[in-house]
Amino acid sequence: MKQFTICAAIVLVAACSSSAQQAKRPAHNDVVATVGTASITLDEVDDKALEAPTSNFTGKLSQALYEARRAALEEIVASRLMDAAAKAQGIERTALVEKEITSKVAPVTDAEIESWFRANQNRVQGAPLEQVRQPIRAYLTQERMQAVRQDYIDTLKARTPVKVMLEPPRLMAKVPSSSPVRGPAGAPVEIIEWSDFQ
Repeated sequence: MKQFTICAAIVLVAACSSSAQQAKRPAHNDVVATVGTASITLDEVDDKALEAPTSNFTGKLSQALYEARRAALEEIVASRLMDAAAKAQGIERTALVEKEITSKVAPVTDAEIESWFRANQNRVQGAPLEQVRQPIRAYLTQERMQAVRQDYIDTLKARTPVKVMLEPPRLMAKVPSSSPVRGPAGAPVEIIEWSDFQ
């Protein structure tokens, strides 16, 4: 049964990859995103991605590299969008962040801190509320800041064309030519099923 579960997981990955979708290995000077008319190359993304700690990622190296690149790319795109918005408004980037993000973060109340404390006893490891009140406030404030920032970035993306071309790693499955097949060769999506009737 365990082998069947593993095969089923492979099928899900393989379903997204086919001989019709051969993944091209990106070159360092390939453009992996555009923000308006400005391009972002893989080199620029890797410079930022390679700064990320490895503890942020799990699984295969190819997937970890993709996740690091994707996170770095999202940050570069956000930075460029905010720079363009600040320039369009004729203000400094710090002033834009204050106006559009920091000022819109609702203060964390004592009731919210106490509620979080009660719900996360295992995370505070027996520390009394008064000892962890400020770290909890900082944590909840940071969470809200990130949410408001993401909402603002999404608003900027809706106004500025952003196209991401960075492809995730794909598993290429080889199927013997003697296997039964339905449908045309070279279909855009292939679903491969393994089964064991025992």
